Amino acid sequence: MNNMEKDKYFAPPWLKYPNSPLESAFWNDGNGAEYLLEYKHHVTEDDEYLVKFPKSIIYQNPIEASDNLSKPTRDYLASNKKPIFVKLWTPDGKAIYHPNLDDENYTVMYDTLFTDKSVIPIGTEHYHTIYEIIDVVKEDIMNLNLPEDDKKTIWDELEYTVCLNAVYYKFVTEIKFCKELKRTRNNSIFCLSDNLEYGVKMNDDGTFTGKNYMGAVIMHVRDEINKVYENYDEIDWELSGGANSRNLCNCLLH
Repeated sequence: MNNMEKDKYFAPPWLKYPNSPLESAFWNDGNGAEYLLEYKHHVTEDDEYLVKFPKSIIYQNPIEASDNLSKPTRDYLASNKKPIFVKLWTPDGKAIYHPNLDDENYTVMYDTLFTDKSVIPIGTEHYHTIYEIIDVVKEDIMNLNLPEDDKKTIWDELEYTVCLNAVYYKFVTEIKFCKELKRTRNNSIFCLSDNLEYGVKMNDDGTFTGKNYMGAVIMHVRDEINKVYENYDEIDWELSGGANSRNLCNCLLH
């Protein structure tokens, strides 16, 4: 690893352009290709560097799908028909968190995060809300030339994965939002929403009701951001040509 001045480091591609997955055509020419050349000039990508700046899930080769997933789902994941941002985070595509609504250590998040309109770049494409990204994939699956039962199975098995990716791309677009999320530490995250499948409501007695599906998604995304962005402040952004994550915050975590 090549140390920079004052113990600062040249930014890895997955932090310089956090919205560009490994498979994106963005890296083939223009700014993406030029940055890869600069990166190789400044950095020896050894174990020490990768411990300090571990690759994000979107910049790694795809995780092999578990046999627990149906054949239609495994075939869809292996095909070139799916959007490039549909990547498994776990082999079986299942949630790793099931937040306890009785947990006294929690952070409230508002579901306006999912409808908040701002540019969310993914590779060479652009979207405007988390729900738009989710709907694009759902529509893509429902338009497959497959039996209706197979299409429903694919969506049911991949909905969590799609939500993870959509939320991750939204968060890494704005670095201050990543930092706000990191400050929630290990708190359970409760997503306040009228949709009690995706979120929760606060009852008059201060308790919560709902499935908090998106709360579990955010907690999983937080793990990835904590890992990938742990040493973000050690990057020499002047040398690296500036960060591409916007320096904004929606203040949706409290």
